Amino acid sequence: MKIYLKLEAPFEWVRMSGSQVDAFGEVPSLADYPITDDDDIVGVIASEWVTMHRVSLPAKTKKQFVTALPYALEESISEDVENVHFVYPIWKAGETCNVYTVAKYKMVEWSELATSNRLPIKQLIPEHALLPFHDAADCSLAVVGEQIVSHHKDGYGVSVDPELLDVWLMDIPVTSTVAINDEALTAKLISEHPDRDFRHWPFGYKMAHWLEYPVTVNMDLWGESYRPKVTVRGKRAFILPVALLIIGIVAKMGYDTFRYIGLHSEIRAIQSESQALLASTFPEVGPVPLGTERQVMERAIARFGGETQSKGLHSALAEVANVTARSGVTLNNIVYRNDELIITCLLNSFSQVDNLTRQFNSRPSISASLQSSASEDGEVIASYSIRQK
Repeated sequence: MKIYLKLEAPFEWVRMSGSQVDAFGEVPSLADYPITDDDDIVGVIASEWVTMHRVSLPAKTKKQFVTALPYALEESISEDVENVHFVYPIWKAGETCNVYTVAKYKMVEWSELATSNRLPIKQLIPEHALLPFHDAADCSLAVVGEQIVSHHKDGYGVSVDPELLDVWLMDIPVTSTVAINDEALTAKLISEHPDRDFRHWPFGYKMAHWLEYPVTVNMDLWGESYRPKVTVRGKRAFILPVALLIIGIVAKMGYDTFRYIGLHSEIRAIQSESQALLASTFPEVGPVPLGTERQVMERAIARFGGETQSKGLHSALAEVANVTARSGVTLNNIVYRNDELIITCLLNSFSQVDNLTRQFNSRPSISASLQSSASEDGEVIASYSIRQK
């Protein structure tokens, strides 16, 4: 859900469900506002902190516009331009651009406020941007506390001191229709400016009332420099994933331990069987160093299997030696049993187990299947059955 949250006391909030207001209220502090992983938070600040300017510069590129902007507004801004944050959400070459200015210290203050309260506020907007528009009006005017805020259909919006309302009207075309939320203010302006079109439209005094109307906000005051770096959205959203993660880790450790014990026992049994078969059938073959297995097995097979069988197994061993040498795998043991070679290899990691099987099966004269694999003393031991195709 989307949440609009004011960053100044009273901390008013509105929770939206689609385009409808789902709930609203106030919290004593931002730390008390509950959020979930599904919430998209829009921070709302008082319009009095934001000044808007209509700027037209003969810049052909955005870089030129950005460079010239501080100098163009220097006389219109009460602070030094070095202390001002500029935002220009929509810029097109040769066109008038709405530029928002905010004091940098306020941007830092809001960013730190969001970070300290672990609020992932993705968008920051002034409250006047939420004022709704009447179909028959060009501008909306709302009484908000002691201030008056305006919002124009062209995107222009400001906070107006009630004492300076006449100055604000000087920038509003006489032909414009102004919709006002306050009946008393409407009557006052009609009496003072009978030539203008002021209309009372009771669209409410609070954010929850304004959001009952369609919202079209295409701006964000953050910029990359001030956007809060918050990844954890809230305590409620944080506890459950952590708990699930811990449960998952414990379950995985239990499964891995069970699997390790089973595989370790299996490889021990195979190694024991291999050693017994090797000792009884091929007493010449002990632990075979890489590169000597062909000669050792050739002598052993020639003694027991005859010349034809020797050639076939010799060819299979040559293929095995080729694969293990290219893979950097140590060949620990070889056993001949029931027309197959049982080889035991020492690998660097479990990722090599399946890779070695594929490499054996890619050879033209042999096929291989994994018998077992296990980790022992930080190393991986795997046994394969090798047959002639």
